[in-house]
Amino acid sequence: RQLRWELGSDNCLVIHHTLIPYLQAAKELKTKPTQHSVKELLTTGIQADILVCRTEHPLNMEIRRKLALFCNVDVGSVIEARDAETIYDVPLLMLKERLDLTVLSKLRMQDRSEPDLSAWKAFLGKLKNPLHEVRIGLVGKYNKLQDAYKSIYESFIHAGAINECRVKVVPIH
Repeated sequence: RQLRWELGSDNCLVIHHTLIPYLQAAKELKTKPTQHSVKELLTTGIQADILVCRTEHPLNMEIRRKLALFCNVDVGSVIEARDAETIYDVPLLMLKERLDLTVLSKLRMQDRSEPDLSAWKAFLGKLKNPLHEVRIGLVGKYNKLQDAYKSIYESFIHAGAINECRVKVVPIH
């Protein structure tokens, strides 16, 4: 809120990342949690400019319109963030949803050239289609905690992808 006030609305943008849960029993996506979340933000004086909606299922135009109407954003600012196979797919999914162009437009920036994601796509190709596989034992005191050695696991994923190798980590207490 203060940053927008200090920088001006043309130099500041609020992207609200929210969950659109799917209720299996009702077989529908629920927008109420997002509406409440946006309302909570408003109580602190923050108006979302863009909604990035995490979801398991596609957001149809009816849901996008409903979110836009009740969250006070334009329909083009409701971005679908479908669950991805890997976090490294997310930049390509956000590009497909035109998040980059929406941000540029809202900030009144002129550079509209297509981003060069060839290196990213090459990395992703190696990550998803490894030629080799290796097992590495990770000895640690806190292996039972899910995120205890997250950075080490991620470094193995990166190193493996660059070398076209899937790394299977075996935790050893």
